Amino acid sequence: MRTLYWYIICTLFLSLAICQTLDIQTLERLVIEQNPHILASAKQIDLQQGQLNQSRKFPNPVVKFETGSGVEPETTGMLSQTIILGSKRKQKIKLSELELTKARLKYEKLKQASLAKAFQSFAGILHLQENKILQQDRISVAKDLLNAVSRKVEAGKLSPAEKSRAKIQFIQEQIKLRAIEKSLKTAWNSISALWGNGSTSFNYSAGNLSYIGTIPSFISLDNAPDIQISKLSLEIKEANVLTEKANAIPDLEVGAGVKRSDIPGNTYQVEFSIPLPIFNRNKGNIKSAVSELEQAQLELKAVELQLRTNVSNLQSELEILTSELAILNGDIIPEAQSAYTTITEGYLNGRFTYLDVVDTQEMWFQSREQYLDALKEYHQNIFELDRLLGNTTQSKF
Repeated sequence: MRTLYWYIICTLFLSLAICQTLDIQTLERLVIEQNPHILASAKQIDLQQGQLNQSRKFPNPVVKFETGSGVEPETTGMLSQTIILGSKRKQKIKLSELELTKARLKYEKLKQASLAKAFQSFAGILHLQENKILQQDRISVAKDLLNAVSRKVEAGKLSPAEKSRAKIQFIQEQIKLRAIEKSLKTAWNSISALWGNGSTSFNYSAGNLSYIGTIPSFISLDNAPDIQISKLSLEIKEANVLTEKANAIPDLEVGAGVKRSDIPGNTYQVEFSIPLPIFNRNKGNIKSAVSELEQAQLELKAVELQLRTNVSNLQSELEILTSELAILNGDIIPEAQSAYTTITEGYLNGRFTYLDVVDTQEMWFQSREQYLDALKEYHQNIFELDRLLGNTTQSKF
């Protein structure tokens, strides 16, 4: 008894050492902290912050010295400064602030899209794990049937051909299990790439695929990343129009200096210059900026329409899947299991054929597979809906 106890303890610790479990919270942290695309997007924020800081700077003053040689050499020193007119500096700062906000929105959009993809992959792994358990159940059922048929054959109550058919089915179910295990390995490699690794030590995902949440009846698009970015792009285009109008106003340059020569006393000088807007009034750039603004307005309407359509389609699909899951779990699967049990018992007593058993067995397992497929599709649609709406409180298993 003591030996058995230590064997169980050692087996438990060995299983814990080998099994590396990934839950959805850990997955979220890994993607946010290590996804190379997200990290690169964060650098864009730093870039825009630097440009904003630079936009707040005034032009540097210019110091100019001139000297000559000859009978009456002169030396001139001038200090000049460009004075920006037409609120150009203010508009430049505003544009830089808007671009910084846009970089942050794009970062959040990319982060949510990466998390949605990771969560969808996680749902796929959960689906494969459940499929593996289901396939192991298939193998167990096929083995039990093979053993039962073998006993009937040995007793002379069934043809040896029935045993061959049952054996072939048992082998085919084992082949399907190996295919699922291969798919699981591929899925783990794919999900690990989302946090920058080509392989992973994780080999088990912890989550409840059967969890079904409540589908929201009222959905707001205010936090949708595509809408926010489109609205901000429209605001940037409006600021561009004001900037181009401001650029039509020339800047003033003023300066002061001293001229010194062999003649006793210094000559003080003051100068100013301003371009005359005769040939170039920046009308071409202003017209282009207005056209870009109108284009952004149309694009915003197109984005809103497409988003509403996608969200509505997802809602309808989720409602259909919820209804399908309830029918499968509440009616079809229990009935299929009952039919399989009844027909299998009848077959062993000579009332049904082997084909009847195979048909009802396939119906039972197919309904369970259909249930798992619907669960996977449900969760993947939920994560897609979260991505479209900018839902940061992602649905969890």
